Amino acid sequence: MKRQRERRDRGRVEATLRRVQRANRAAVAAVVLVVAITLARAAVAASETGAAEAVSEVLGGRAVGFLSAALAVGMACIGAGYAVAHVGAASVGAMSERPELSGRALIFVGLAEGIAIYGLIVSVMILGRL
Repeated sequence: MKRQRERRDRGRVEATLRRVQRANRAAVAAVVLVVAITLARAAVAASETGAAEAVSEVLGGRAVGFLSAALAVGMACIGAGYAVAHVGAASVGAMSERPELSGRALIFVGLAEGIAIYGLIVSVMILGRL
């Protein structure tokens, strides 16, 4: 009975890991696509005008600002996800031993999630300056 439960749990964990790996591959593919489009746009602009003007037009100013805003949100959300995963697992373990800690655990999970909100605020500030 115990081995069946362990196999079932292992299967669930492996299925979850496969889903996370697919999501990570999709995120990496999206970033590669954005970079490829930006570089293709730079190449087209370079063929139409001078190379120096094309690079400054495509990679300067707004494009770098948009990329910076996207990186601010993306990296903050990755950090928040990592923090929530670890804090959430620890808080569930603590609540299983002492249920009266549920309020404190919720506060720590909220603080970890605040990292994503800070990244969103930074990206809005970056976009406001463009």
